[in-house]
Amino acid sequence: MDSTTCAAVQEPPPPQDTQRARRVRARCRCGCALNLILFLAVTASFAGAAYRARHRPRDLVFVATTYYLLALLLCCVAKIELLRDDTAAGDAQRRRARLAAWAVSAVLSVTFASRVADAMPMLPLKLAVWGVTAVFLGLGLYFLLCCNDADRGGAEPPRGQMDSGSQPVKASRELSPEEMA
Repeated sequence: MDSTTCAAVQEPPPPQDTQRARRVRARCRCGCALNLILFLAVTASFAGAAYRARHRPRDLVFVATTYYLLALLLCCVAKIELLRDDTAAGDAQRRRARLAAWAVSAVLSVTFASRVADAMPMLPLKLAVWGVTAVFLGLGLYFLLCCNDADRGGAEPPRGQMDSGSQPVKASRELSPEEMA
């Protein structure tokens, strides 16, 4: 064998660009573009609200606080998604990330509830707003702490891990070509 034949045998052929891989890349590009458009729309909306509230300090603080909390909540959700895909991340790290997301959403809910309750004309309506907020926050905390999910031994193993066979487990968002048809 000459050196060119050995080099050709040792190097695997380049991966073929399949139609599925092109669809995945296109979906990723579309998702990134959609996220950017949504981010710009939300930022423009908050900028407009801040401009309208520029002479009322309480309203300006509310707008700035909600924008910051929404951005922080999106960061927490992104961290949870990263940890879900990371096989080396432990349960404690995932639980801390979920608790952080719940805490941020709780603060955001209380912020909105305080503004809505202030707008209510009667005390029973104000109490109803706070009661509904407390029920939903309690349900969120219950589901966060007390219910099993896929990351802690539920019905589906984390994405990317192998099941008892030799095939990798598909993410719940992926569809096979047969399922798409």
